[in-house]
Amino acid sequence: MKNNDMLRTEIFQTLEYRENEAEVERHGPYFCSKCNPDGSLKDGIKEPWLGEGYYFWDTRITDAHWWGNSVYKRKGYIICKTTYDQHSPLLYDLLGVSKHFDEFVECARYILEQRGLKKISVPVVLSYLKNLDTFKYKAIRAWPNPKTYKDIDIKFPGKKMMLGKVDKIQLCFFDKTLLTEPFKIEEKYIFAENQTI
Repeated sequence: MKNNDMLRTEIFQTLEYRENEAEVERHGPYFCSKCNPDGSLKDGIKEPWLGEGYYFWDTRITDAHWWGNSVYKRKGYIICKTTYDQHSPLLYDLLGVSKHFDEFVECARYILEQRGLKKISVPVVLSYLKNLDTFKYKAIRAWPNPKTYKDIDIKFPGKKMMLGKVDKIQLCFFDKTLLTEPFKIEEKYIFAENQTI
């Protein structure tokens, strides 16, 4: 396979169930922002960890279910699907392109040094990169590695190294340029309100 060949990859967006399936398919995907259209901060919204954009789970619908069960367990959720080109030169891939990861870390260190900081967040580094003329990317792909990371018990010879399972890979699209198919509802999970056990 040539490096410039398209690799169409399924991605999933998890949304709160609101009995608006037709509207979701007409107007989705949905943009994640910490601000309202008037510029005021939204109530109860944390800073999007890959910046503002259209958030998706890469490849595994199980990750979209995990998010739905974690965040929307009161009302239920829907999972919508589309695809993107994983080989696009407009994808800033912190997981699959070591050069991108190394550049990102180098940029973070530069900002830490310039500002005299001890810690820095991913959105701050990404915001800095987006302001550079050389940053032409339309999406970022990353693996937010949890501190509770577990191996899958597949060892390399010598038993000192293990094969790790990379899960919950996230994509944040800054616009819809890289989306290659219509946004459609794939699955729906409705939880009954006021259930008693």
